[in-house]
Amino acid sequence: MRAPLILFLPALIAVAGFETALALVSPLISLRLEDNGVSTGMIGLVASAYSIGYLAGTQICRHLIASLGGRQTVAVLAALAGASLFLHAALFDLLFWIVLSAVCGFAMAGVYTIAESLLNTLATSSNRGRLYSVYMTASWLTAGASPMAVLAEGTGGMVSFIIAGALVCVAVIPVVMSRSTELPVPRHGAISLRQFRSVSPVAMIICFGSGLEGGGLHGLLPSYAVETGLDTNALSLMLTVAAIAGIAGQFPIGLISDRARERVSVAKATIVLGTLLSLCLFLFSDASFTLMVILFGLLTAIMAPIYGLGAALANDRVGNGCAVGTAGVLLFVNGIGNALGPIGAGLAMQAWGPDGLFLFLTGSAAMIALVVANHRRVERLWRPAAA
Repeated sequence: MRAPLILFLPALIAVAGFETALALVSPLISLRLEDNGVSTGMIGLVASAYSIGYLAGTQICRHLIASLGGRQTVAVLAALAGASLFLHAALFDLLFWIVLSAVCGFAMAGVYTIAESLLNTLATSSNRGRLYSVYMTASWLTAGASPMAVLAEGTGGMVSFIIAGALVCVAVIPVVMSRSTELPVPRHGAISLRQFRSVSPVAMIICFGSGLEGGGLHGLLPSYAVETGLDTNALSLMLTVAAIAGIAGQFPIGLISDRARERVSVAKATIVLGTLLSLCLFLFSDASFTLMVILFGLLTAIMAPIYGLGAALANDRVGNGCAVGTAGVLLFVNGIGNALGPIGAGLAMQAWGPDGLFLFLTGSAAMIALVVANHRRVERLWRPAAA
């Protein structure tokens, strides 16, 4: 367990740097748009532009890695992301920010592809769940930057964008300089989306659901706070609770999945519990703020490890030679969910008010839980598609 973690550390630092940068600016983008009278539907569109760029990145970056190599690709992606964040600070324009969000998504997808390919090359089926829990814990640690940015700058600050741009440039230095292990290159074993369906369709569905839930929640939570009259201190508290809860849930669920007879059973139980917690948030939306924060924290703790469970399930069934192809497919379906999540949540909030956010989360989680509960039937139905 220790040896693969040490080899994975430079890539983990790069991912953490990128995600800290995005955590600094994501709530500020939503708050700035809300402050300028932009509708929740359009705010959802800006959030979805990130995911559209992310989807493009999952397909294009694999070819960049093949032609440039992993380290050079990371440097290019850092330059793109840094420039995009600096330009956010330089100019406020809705259409311009949509384009910049797409560029950030493209760069993030490339960094994820490289990091997760390396992780799956180093991991085995006996420790993959725990390695993913460490990876996702680092990801959720970066979420602590969100409440700090909200408290420090409110709705109009630009300093966080400048800090974020500098951070992504610095974070890739360990990857570029490290020679401890070779980054995977997709010359062999890259698999198509259709081929991957025949290997583990349930893993794809879990990763899609993770993106759908996460995209809807993180993209529209600042708008929910504004529309329900919560101030920046209350929003910061919710973001802090989400970060702490997301970290707390990672390792226990990862450890249980490594020791369980079937990893999919752990995923099934986790998603069902997440569905019930989402429903409670909707039903008790008029309750005290304290109860809402507790339920929100429990939901985050349960749902945060979902992507890691799906990715571990997928990579248990493929060889190391397929690491880059598998990572690309998982990130692609996760990106589809991330793109649809903010749009769906925004439309739900327009139709049912701010509480529509939790209704959307309940419906999304229930849909994924239903499919995962029937995973054997799904695999039988989808397997002929790859024949």
